[in-house]
Amino acid sequence: MDRIKLGVLYGGTSIENEISKRSRDNIILSLDDEKYDITLYAIPKNGDKGWIKEFINNPPDIVLSALHGGKGENGTIQGFLHTLGIKYIGSKVLSSALCMDKYISKKILRQAKIQVPGDILVKKGEDPKVYTEELNELTYPVIAKPNRGGSSIGIAVCENMSSLELACKNIFDQYDDDVIVEKFISGSEVNCSVMETENGIDVLAVLDVRKEGAVFDFDDKYSAVQSIGSITTLPIFMQDMIKSIAKKAFKALRCRGYACVDMIVSAENIYVIEVNTLPGLTVNSLIPFGASSLGMSFGDFLDKLIEFELKEK
Repeated sequence: MDRIKLGVLYGGTSIENEISKRSRDNIILSLDDEKYDITLYAIPKNGDKGWIKEFINNPPDIVLSALHGGKGENGTIQGFLHTLGIKYIGSKVLSSALCMDKYISKKILRQAKIQVPGDILVKKGEDPKVYTEELNELTYPVIAKPNRGGSSIGIAVCENMSSLELACKNIFDQYDDDVIVEKFISGSEVNCSVMETENGIDVLAVLDVRKEGAVFDFDDKYSAVQSIGSITTLPIFMQDMIKSIAKKAFKALRCRGYACVDMIVSAENIYVIEVNTLPGLTVNSLIPFGASSLGMSFGDFLDKLIEFELKEK
C-alpha cells in the first residue's frame, strides 16, 4: 500500500512561529512513517514566499497545518489550499476567519444561545474613554486582549481606565488594530476539545486548565514542563453540559475536523471564551492530553482526522 503524502506546514509570520515548530515536532514524533510520506514546508518568519514554489512543484495528498495565529489560522492559508484543490485537515476558510475574530465569533455564539462574556471593541485610534458608559455596565475588572490574537498573547486584566488605556496601547503597538474588552468572569477555566470523524462529532475529556495568575496567558500555555491541563473534578452532569456546549459552538461556527473550546465555569453559568481552530499541538498542549485521557494516542487522534478528511468530497 502506498504511503499517504502528508504535507506539514509550520513556522509562519505570526508571533506564534516558535510554538508552531514545537507542534511540528510533536506531529512528526507521533505519526507512523510507514503509513505517511511526510514533507515539511517551512513558512519563514520574514514572509519569504519561496516555499510556495516548492509546495506547488511537490504537492501532497493532504495537508496538516502546524501553523498558529495570523495568516496561518485566519483563512488565508486555508484559501490558498482550497484554490489549489488540495485537501487539508481542520476548519475551512469561513470558519477559520470567523473564529480568529473574537468579536464576530462571539456575536454568532450569542445568536446560537451560547453564553459568552459581555464585551466591547476598541479600534486603533479610539480612546477607550469614549466607552466609559459601556465599561461601567461591564464593571471592572475587565480583560483586554488582541481581537485576532492567539495563544493568549497580549492579554491583560485591567482594574481601571488607566490600566485599560495602557493595555490597549500595548496591544495596538505590538499585536492588533482591534482590542476586545471583556467582562472579567470569576470561575474555573476549562477546555473541551472537539473532533470530527466519519462517525460524527465527538468530544475529548473536559480538562481543568492550570494558570498562575488571574488569567491563562502565553507563559502558562507554553512554559510548562508538563501538560497544562488535568482531568476535571467537576460533577459528571456539569461535564456533560460543557461537552454539549462545546459541540454546539463547534457547529455554530461551522468548524471542521477539530477545535479547542475554552470556557469559564462561574457560580451562575458556563461561558464560552473562544474557539481555537488551530490550537497548539505541542507535547504539553491540551489536545494531546485530552486524547490520551480517553485512551487515544496523539498519533491515533491525527490518524482519525486524516482518514476523515481524505474520505470527504
